[in-house]
Amino acid sequence: MRIKNLLLIILVTLIVFLGILKFPLEAIIEGFGVTLKRAEHLSRIIKNVVIVSLAILVIKKLKSATLSGLSTQLKWNYKYLALIPMYLVMLGVLSLIGIDLTGTSAIDITLLFIAMLSVGFSEEFIFRGLLQSVFLKHFINHKNGIIWSIFLPALLFGLLHLLNLKLDNIAASVSQVIYAFFIGAAFGAILLKTNKLIPLAIIHGLIDFVFSINTLVDQDAMAGELEVQDVMSAIGSILVVLPLFIAGLLIMRKISKKSVLEKIEMSTQE
Repeated sequence: MRIKNLLLIILVTLIVFLGILKFPLEAIIEGFGVTLKRAEHLSRIIKNVVIVSLAILVIKKLKSATLSGLSTQLKWNYKYLALIPMYLVMLGVLSLIGIDLTGTSAIDITLLFIAMLSVGFSEEFIFRGLLQSVFLKHFINHKNGIIWSIFLPALLFGLLHLLNLKLDNIAASVSQVIYAFFIGAAFGAILLKTNKLIPLAIIHGLIDFVFSINTLVDQDAMAGELEVQDVMSAIGSILVVLPLFIAGLLIMRKISKKSVLEKIEMSTQE
């Protein structure tokens, strides 16, 4: 794949992705008498369904289903690796101790769950499924090509969180970029070893969900983000995700160039 084609795919993907996310759909939904929170959740669900649908179409067009973990030709290998990020779900559940949800309706909890699950799918399909596959096709024959192909989409994923930049809390914004990069890199490595994207998308959604439940009682909290209030909590959030990143680095060392080339070859036959 030529560098011009690579850059074009990346640019168009990010523009479309961000364009859909920024479309003021929640305002339209709210106009039908839906509460602001529910309008936000419904908006997220609809937008992410559109994003995932477009990602699948592009992945098929680029013949990258095998690399993207969406092919039925490859078995789900090393299933236990998908369990590694689950410790974040457990930590998220523990962080809910003491939060009073008795006044929260089942509808709001359900909508939040579906919305966060849709976020997990859209981000994994775009950054791991689509972009990582594109990078692999371009960099596979370069030195450390696999590592670059995992790190670059993870970095883009991390930098995307600068859209949540808070000038009054720079530490929160920086920590989001770092821990999002850590998660993206680990998930990218796990994808290449397990051959399946959907389990990772589900786990991603679960992580976002458990760290978003507090938004049901705290209007100022950010959905899907680790709680960061000062420099120390920012450092803490990074340290929480660091073991996942380290695990990702260890998994990367076990990914052979031969296995990736075989997937690329299989992709050409799709």
